[in-house]
Amino acid sequence: MRLKALGAVAALILVSVACASVVATRVIARGSATNDSNHRLQFQFAGLHINNSGNHRYIGQGSFAWSVNGRVQAMRIRSISSISVEETVDARIVTITGIGQLGRWGFAPSRFNNNLVQGEFSVTFTDNFEGSDTVQFSFSSGPGLNSVQYNFSGQVQSGSTLNVQQWTLGS
Repeated sequence: MRLKALGAVAALILVSVACASVVATRVIARGSATNDSNHRLQFQFAGLHINNSGNHRYIGQGSFAWSVNGRVQAMRIRSISSISVEETVDARIVTITGIGQLGRWGFAPSRFNNNLVQGEFSVTFTDNFEGSDTVQFSFSSGPGLNSVQYNFSGQVQSGSTLNVQQWTLGS
């Protein structure tokens, strides 16, 4: 009797998994942007968002580099909290948030080091269907004497890429 009950439960779980849909969204962005003050932001990002019936998983890597007062700084992504894609009539808007880590002397570290400055980042790519794509980036390491606050908003330069693909697996 127990074996039949366990078999029925296993069959029910198998059917519910088979009917669940998995949505995978891949985002790749690489290039640079400049703002009105002719400051440049270099960016590269490759990430994947897997939504399995409300269970979200984010995988990815990337870095962002900028210059402040002649000093180059670079942030490497440590973890991704969210990837969202919104399509309007005029544009595709991709927003990515997470935790980043600044590198020493402007170089993003190849390994993560807890002694380096960590903070929250947010980046929004706007792929306008008519042209003139934009990027908004912010990094904030929190309050204090050694805190880092950086905000950038500018136009994506030609030759840069933003690729978004989405798949639905299951039924």
